[in-house]
Formats: sequence, structure tokens, C-alpha cells
Amino acid sequence: MSATVDFATVTNAIEALSISGVTILDVDEIPDTIGLDTHVLAPWPVDFVSGVELVRDEISGQKLRLSYTLTYRYYHCKIGTTGILANYGALITAAQNILLAFASDATLTGAMDNNMPAITDIGPVLDPAGNEYHGFTITLHI
Repeated sequence: MSATVDFATVTNAIEALSISGVTILDVDEIPDTIGLDTHVLAPWPVDFVSGVELVRDEISGQKLRLSYTLTYRYYHCKIGTTGILANYGALITAAQNILLAFASDATLTGAMDNNMPAITDIGPVLDPAGNEYHGFTITLHI
């Protein structure tokens, strides 16, 4: 039996995406705290790789297909730097741009197939240190 497992190549391909005004971090760049940085898309260390599943990909059972979900968090700006909803329109525009970047990249390098991303939790989100930001969680099923 054989299956290719290459999380690093996929995350490197995500980091290489070009999204105007957004800094994309790779797994080796996850900060303890985002600080005053803004417009950061970073792997979310809690359940970053989840839903891992190996499925036989042919009748003989010699080839396996690996699928999993990667979880990222987008930090638009720190809560409290402006009015609570002052940045909401720009946050929604950033969500649109990030979705389009993922959707326009038909197959991320290292992924046999990737599905459309899903955005959840638009609003207050926490960085790994527990600081609040305007942002959202985005998942990508590979």
C-alpha cells in the first residue's frame, strides 16, 4: 500500500498565494501573539490538521487516498483600536479576497485535490495568546 503525505508542500503552496494586503504565514511562522500586526492569515494551531482519513483508491487496495482539513485564522485588526464595527466592511472584503485566492488556485501544490474553503466565526477571534482580533476561521478540505 502507498499514500503520499506531504503537509509541508501544501502549506508552502498556501503561503505562496498572492492576496493583496494579506500576509500569509506558514506553520513554522505561527506567532505566540499577533501583536499589532494586521491582515495576517496564519495556521490555527488548535486542530490545524484534522479529519485525517485514508481511503483505498482502487480495487486492489494498493493505492490510498489521503484527505484532511487544514484550519487557518485570519486576523484583520486588534479589537479596541477603532470602533467595534468600524472595520467590518474591510473584514468582509478581506474574506472575499481570501476565498477568491483559494478558489482560483485549482490544485495546491502537494494536494491531489482540494475543495472550496469554508469561512466560519466572522467576528471576534482569539490569537494563540488569547488576544481578541476582528477576523475569522477558514478551513480547507484537501
